[in-house]
Amino acid sequence: MAARQLPPDFAAALDRVPAARDRFAQLPAERQAEWLRWIDAGRGRRGRLGRIDEAVRRLSGPVASETAVHEVIPPERSWWWVWLLLLALLVIGGLLAWYFLSRGGGDKRTVPDVVGQQEQAAETRVRESDLKALTATGPSNRARGVVFAERPGAGTQVKKGQAITLSISSGPARLTVPDVTGLPVQQATAQLQAKGLSPQQKRVSSTRPKGVVTEQAPQAGVATSKGGTVVLSVSTGVKPVSVPSVVGQQQGAAVTQLTKAGLAPQLQNVSSPQPVGTVVAQKPPAGKQVDKGSTVTINVSKGTGGGGTTTTVRTTTTATTTVARSAAVPSVTGLAQVAALRRVSTAGFRVAMVYVPSSQRAGIVTAQTPSGGSARTGTPVRLSVSEGPNPQSAQSVPSVAGQDQAAATSALQAAGFKVYVLRMKTSNKSQDGVVIYQAPTAGSSIPGGALVAVVVGAFSG
Repeated sequence: MAARQLPPDFAAALDRVPAARDRFAQLPAERQAEWLRWIDAGRGRRGRLGRIDEAVRRLSGPVASETAVHEVIPPERSWWWVWLLLLALLVIGGLLAWYFLSRGGGDKRTVPDVVGQQEQAAETRVRESDLKALTATGPSNRARGVVFAERPGAGTQVKKGQAITLSISSGPARLTVPDVTGLPVQQATAQLQAKGLSPQQKRVSSTRPKGVVTEQAPQAGVATSKGGTVVLSVSTGVKPVSVPSVVGQQQGAAVTQLTKAGLAPQLQNVSSPQPVGTVVAQKPPAGKQVDKGSTVTINVSKGTGGGGTTTTVRTTTTATTTVARSAAVPSVTGLAQVAALRRVSTAGFRVAMVYVPSSQRAGIVTAQTPSGGSARTGTPVRLSVSEGPNPQSAQSVPSVAGQDQAAATSALQAAGFKVYVLRMKTSNKSQDGVVIYQAPTAGSSIPGGALVAVVVGAFSG
């Protein structure tokens, strides 16, 4: 093989050392090829030049025999020690990482699983784990006041004192009621069902075409929970009837007038100082628009007994002995609770109050029992008051009956409630300035910040 057929860099190196060039020329072709392959296997420029220098050095040395010529080809290098070194470095690095990470293990805490627990219990559990509890309220299918999510999740390793965010359920998501008045009942029903609401129908007399929705409750725009009921007043196509006034008339005349108006009178005999057979009350009241054929209940006096003389009936209450008389129950549905409480108390009735879930504004009276008519003074009138769309967490009402006004007010305010004071005349001097009763009753669970009415005795001598 001629020198010019060799790679230029190897040929140049052999030319600089004639002894090496001559010996290489004497080698068999297969040996020359082995040298060239070995040189080509050098990595990078420096690796190749190093192998060329090594080849020239070994080829320029003394050769005792053909065997020595064959042995001038150096053995391939082994790289196993490099991989062993890398493996050792990896092991050492892992051990060091474990050591430094484990040194901080004493400051780690495991996030407890509090999903499904009441807010207060969940916060206590988080604090017992040396963590902070932050709360955020949002809608969910869980009951109100129950944790429905936590972040970071249960089982997560976090630093001691880290804040854990607890998502507290405010109840089902609120939906806005659409306006379906004026629509055919089939279309209105489909629209409400598409919104996730439950429509119910009631037939009413109306001058509007038959089958058209004349009113809806709740009204359009009110927020309600998913699946909430929307009552649709659907026209029967028949004009409504105005209830005539029959109070003060004799029974026969009242029945005749109601029948001529297309209504169905229903008689109820009651004790009354009015002459026997006189109508003393009616329900519905005069002027109310009702369907034709509706029932109108009329209370007819049966006298008081004893030959028509008036008998005074007395009842003893915890406050005083008062004359029980019949009085009209004021209609307070739709009023703010303070105005409603004042009207009921002024009319001589005992106030009772409960808080109920409602989409109406907090503090609005949504219903009352009895809802109207007349009743004996001192009779309890039960008011259902709206909690509002987003009430605070429920709290237990403390018992303040028997306490003086100042102490009772202080105790209720300390419990997180507002206080409204009503006065009640009493002939018992020991009850002057003392809470006779309260509404809602002690132990009731109502939203924090809600109003509690206390009825305080006022000595009248």
